[in-house]
Amino acid sequence: MPKKKEILLDAGVYSSASILTQAITLAAAILARRFLGPTQMGVWALLQVLLIYSSYTPLGVTEAISREIPFYQGKGRPDEVERVKNLVFSFSLLSAFLMSAGILGYAFWRIGSLPSEIFYGLLFISALVILQRVSNLEIAFLRGYKHFSLASSQMIFSSLVNAALVAFFSWRYQLYGFMWAMMASFLFNIFYIRAYHRFGFRWGLEWRRIWELIQYGFPLMIVGLMSTVFLTIDKLMIAKLLGLKELGIYSVALLAYTYLVTVPNSIGIVLIPNFHEKFGKTERSHELKGYLDKSAKAFSEIMPILIAGVWFFVPYFAKLILPDYLESIEPMRMLVLSAYFLALAQPYSYFITVIRKQILLLPIIAVACALAFAANWWTIRHGYGIAGVGVATTLVVFVRYVATYFLSCRYLCSFREAWSDFFVKIVKFSWMLALLVVLRALFPEAERSLAQAAIQWALFVLISLPSLWEFGKAIGLWTILREKWETRNRVPAALMSGAFLVWAVWTTVYFIFVFAWPRLIEKGWIR
Repeated sequence: MPKKKEILLDAGVYSSASILTQAITLAAAILARRFLGPTQMGVWALLQVLLIYSSYTPLGVTEAISREIPFYQGKGRPDEVERVKNLVFSFSLLSAFLMSAGILGYAFWRIGSLPSEIFYGLLFISALVILQRVSNLEIAFLRGYKHFSLASSQMIFSSLVNAALVAFFSWRYQLYGFMWAMMASFLFNIFYIRAYHRFGFRWGLEWRRIWELIQYGFPLMIVGLMSTVFLTIDKLMIAKLLGLKELGIYSVALLAYTYLVTVPNSIGIVLIPNFHEKFGKTERSHELKGYLDKSAKAFSEIMPILIAGVWFFVPYFAKLILPDYLESIEPMRMLVLSAYFLALAQPYSYFITVIRKQILLLPIIAVACALAFAANWWTIRHGYGIAGVGVATTLVVFVRYVATYFLSCRYLCSFREAWSDFFVKIVKFSWMLALLVVLRALFPEAERSLAQAAIQWALFVLISLPSLWEFGKAIGLWTILREKWETRNRVPAALMSGAFLVWAVWTTVYFIFVFAWPRLIEKGWIR
């Protein structure tokens, strides 16, 4: 299969699975909170901190899975692939056992002073650290070896099993049942993957080679940690300066934003090993320019469609389902704009890590954290509230994208080419923003009407269609989709095109004669 076709199919399948998984996970989270109550959820939230920080104990060695393995596959060195695989597995599992032993020792050392829920919770956590590590390693190896079909099916079935286990055991046994459900979920992941693919790990610790992996992965781990700080600064400052109620309102904006960035994040998981494999063949940075240009172009076409969907549909459903959170609509609209620049920055940050310049990402994310703190403080102090925080976050993400983009261009293209491409992306964003504002003004009642929200989004897609069509044609996307439909005996391409044409004509006519024409007559512009 041609490389371009393989990447497109993997990205489509994996991103679709990620979106479905996120929806199932959300349902499970709501059920867990309903069955456990605030106190027991607070206990779990406290214990979960240990699980989160335990992921940093391998000191960045696990970064080699998505980078070193495809790199050496590209160079045609299977012996080094096996060596890296076994070293990463051994060191990561050893660090998990040490972390687990530390948690277990602390629990028995403080057994007399700890509440019973915390003590038994620590016992569960000591086991969960190991199970989570093995599960995450198996999943990471699937991605590193580019088994994205299996990774996608595992993700969906895992979320379904997890939702069912959490719902039943939380309802029946509350907090301890929830923890048993988590253990069972990790075990399911391990056995499901091994039922379809066995990696054949062998124990081995070569400390000199492990140190080399740490030197490569540790800066990436710090970048990841600082990125987490960057993404949580707004929440911390809202809680401190505006209060928990405002943070609760802002959480709806964060929820919409989190789901929106699922798409670029999942596509990025597919891109990383392909970038490294391509670079491993020649180790020439210019060989990746085509990948970067197409990835950035894809995000500049896809993200406006997704952002428009959030802009137009979320307000309606927020009014319907969460009427107490209506103040979150404007902050949400401001915040989700940043997803455009966040997605564009991803392939360029991947490129920096591929060419082994990952240390240069540290000052960029550090400056971004400082700017986020200063911008959020200024907007809150000047009375712009959580909507101002959304704007500030978008501006800082834009600055981070600019820095990452021009850093990458130093190794890829001329100064003129860099500015030309940058200008195109900014024009695309400006056009998207102008179109969102105009459509919102034309349909002021859309937040109360699902039909009007659908018309807004349909019009946005229609206006964007020429650009989308040209891009899909350039990368061969429409040919691939037609082949997939025809080979599976689905709806013929002609019938699909006809149905789309009917939908487009109906939407245009509906807009002109039901909405636009009466409004123009009412305003006296047409007599």
